[in-house]
Amino acid sequence: MKYKTTADIEPLKEMLGQEKAIEAMEFGLKIDDVGYNLYISGETGTGRTSYVLKKLKEYTKDKVNQKDWCYVYNFEEAREPIALDFEIGKGKLFKRDMEKFIDDLYIELQRAFESEEFEVEKNKILDEYEIKKEIYIKKMKAYGDERGFKLKNTKYGMVFVPKDEETDTTSEEFVKLKREMENITIKVISKIKELEIVAKENLLELEEEIGVYIIKPHIEYLIEEYGENYKVKKYLAHLSDDLLENMYIFYLDEEELKNINEKEYLMKYKVNLFIDNVSNSNVDKAPVVIELNPTYLNLFGKAEYESVNGTIKTDFTKLVPGAFHKANGGYLVLYVDQILRNPHCWDTIKICLQTKKIKIETLTGLKPEAIPIDVKIILIGSQYLYNMLYMYDEEFNKYFKVMVDFDSEMDKDNDNEMGVAKFISSYCNNNNLKHFTYDAVQVVLKYSSRLVESNKKLSTRFNKISELLIESNLFAKIRNSEFVDDIDVKKAIHEKWNRVNKIEKKIDGMYESNQLLISVDKEKVGVINGLSVLNMGEYSFGRPVVITVTTSPGNKGIINIEREAKLSGKIHDKGVLILSGYLLENFSKEKPVSITSNICFEQSYSGVDGDSASGAELYALLSSLSEIPLKQNIAVTGSINQKGDVQVVGGVTQKVEGFYSICKQKGLNGKQGVILPKYNLENLILRDEVQESIDKGEFHIYPITRIEEAMEILTNKSFSEIYDKIIKRLNKFYEISR
Repeated sequence: MKYKTTADIEPLKEMLGQEKAIEAMEFGLKIDDVGYNLYISGETGTGRTSYVLKKLKEYTKDKVNQKDWCYVYNFEEAREPIALDFEIGKGKLFKRDMEKFIDDLYIELQRAFESEEFEVEKNKILDEYEIKKEIYIKKMKAYGDERGFKLKNTKYGMVFVPKDEETDTTSEEFVKLKREMENITIKVISKIKELEIVAKENLLELEEEIGVYIIKPHIEYLIEEYGENYKVKKYLAHLSDDLLENMYIFYLDEEELKNINEKEYLMKYKVNLFIDNVSNSNVDKAPVVIELNPTYLNLFGKAEYESVNGTIKTDFTKLVPGAFHKANGGYLVLYVDQILRNPHCWDTIKICLQTKKIKIETLTGLKPEAIPIDVKIILIGSQYLYNMLYMYDEEFNKYFKVMVDFDSEMDKDNDNEMGVAKFISSYCNNNNLKHFTYDAVQVVLKYSSRLVESNKKLSTRFNKISELLIESNLFAKIRNSEFVDDIDVKKAIHEKWNRVNKIEKKIDGMYESNQLLISVDKEKVGVINGLSVLNMGEYSFGRPVVITVTTSPGNKGIINIEREAKLSGKIHDKGVLILSGYLLENFSKEKPVSITSNICFEQSYSGVDGDSASGAELYALLSSLSEIPLKQNIAVTGSINQKGDVQVVGGVTQKVEGFYSICKQKGLNGKQGVILPKYNLENLILRDEVQESIDKGEFHIYPITRIEEAMEILTNKSFSEIYDKIIKRLNKFYEISR
């Protein structure tokens, strides 16, 4: 479909190039089982997180089974707060009604105990007590008076003393009478104490009757509103009993309140609204929580503390929910690399999935009741971390059975090319950018293919495409153009590279000043221009590296100088060993190969790895053995196997462009070029300048499948001629070695 600009086409609505991931995601979300949590794999920038959140929003509408949660005081065991669950929205109402209830008690109880009716009833009880008490005292006085004693109040209580001060208190009769009077006093005082106890009990009954009258309707209302939950009903029953027992707190005067900690005492009547779905906007949909900082406390909740006289204290009102609590009944999205950085988090996640409960751990001995959880976890991470967890954690596959793998590339076909154009259209609309012309889109498509190093593929790392769109839009603005054209996109790409190519330019300067030696014309024996790629984070570039080989009679075989200097990686070591295998396969059928050969990457000081230079090393080795010179105007990349096949390698685009850059610097002569594996041609996506030079015949690409082809290109001789010279020289080496 040809279009003038992206403004003419429909914006992209669906995920592009991730059909398998979409199917896996749908599958995982439809299964409601504790083991079917999801692991989202893929490179950053493929849109995996955005798609996950978008898809979860669709599923949350059909899954609304979360609850409000409150922590309340446990009247049976103070250090074990109780967790109460409510329907959505009722948790907030319960907290509000409880606060109103306690506030109303202050007013209603004080009003009741200050009322005239209460005073009348109270006075009745007290008057009755005083009357009966007075009767006992009068009888006791009369009894004493008849016997010559009078009743006297002392600091020790009531006692009988003789009326006549001259009475002989030592006589046996007086002592006997005195003892009798003391017994009477004890009995009367005991009776008065009984009257006092009855009076107090009657007062308490009166107060309790009033308390029940005031408290009971409130409790009955709360039970009617929230008592469908047995635990709530049980809590309210314990609350009622405690209030009746301690309601005096509500009508103490200021002086009396000084003797108790009113704030701490009344704390037990508070409600900690732990999870409030209304405030979290989760009324008509399941919660979706993405925790970017998954520390232990952020995931599993905590208790806040305060210092009181140097002592750390906490209580159930200071319990704070974690991401697991907030996502209960819905979905929890976590980045696996962040989880693994935080101690104990991964193991605790598995425990929660196993027990289907989450418990808050505190430092003060407070043991809040565990809350049941129903959470589907979505882990986002790399393929590497998935493999590590799968391999080393036997429980991982038990709980994360669904792998959703986001691909970093997609086929380059008409549908996907149009999909990228639609993405550009939607991105421009959503971010108020200028729309792109058809030619500009084609440059973006080429850039997308370059990101994945294949002209048959397109990148699905749309964050990189988005960066290019934003930067291209800037250059279109500078030109004061209505639309973004191809020159703006090319300018953006060039400037992006130009911002990060400092090292590349410095290396170019070293070639120009001959600090790095290289020849891009003439011929040399045992010398070849290999190609390497240097990675500078986001930016990578290719540059040639001179490989030299020397050979002589001996029995040491092929010596890898880089390895001897401990600058060679394992893969490069393997590549050098393959050279020995090739020599044995092709040149030792009649006689052993008796050589000592040294292979070196000249002016390389930072280490070598990879096998993409094994082809170049072999060609230089064969040149040294045959004493036939190699063309220096042709650079080589490609790995080999022991049978002489040339295998694909990475970074061919950067390698070709790197050698082209040096040739251009030294002077293009129309004969320079690069030998590369034939099957790497689809990975070759060159800058316009390089491609144009190839099209004009100024620079050349030589695709090959066998080493014989490469040797013939590098020497202009048939491989049979080269082979014969190598055999003759090896025979000579053999004779010398004997």
